[in-house]
Amino acid sequence: MGEARFPQRAVVSAVQAALAEQLAAGEQELRVSTPGGRFHVRWDENGSATALGQLAFFAEFLEVSGLFERWVESCPMAYTSA
Repeated sequence: MGEARFPQRAVVSAVQAALAEQLAAGEQELRVSTPGGRFHVRWDENGSATALGQLAFFAEFLEVSGLFERWVESCPMAYTSA
C-alpha cells in the first residue's frame, strides 16, 4: 500500500526486533491485556486477513495508556437496574 517507500521509524524497528526475539525464544503467542481481559494472539504469516485485524493491539494500547478508563469516566451514560 505504499508503506515500503517510507523510512522505517525507530519504534517500528524496536517492535519488529522484540517480535523476532519472542519468536526466536519459541513463543508462538503474544499475550495482550485489554479492558475485556487477556487475549492470546497468534501470528499467521500465511493469513491474508483476520476477524479482528489489529483490534487486540489497539485495545491493549487503550488499556495500558489509561485512555479507555478516562473515556469511561467521562462518558455521560449511566447504567442502573430497576
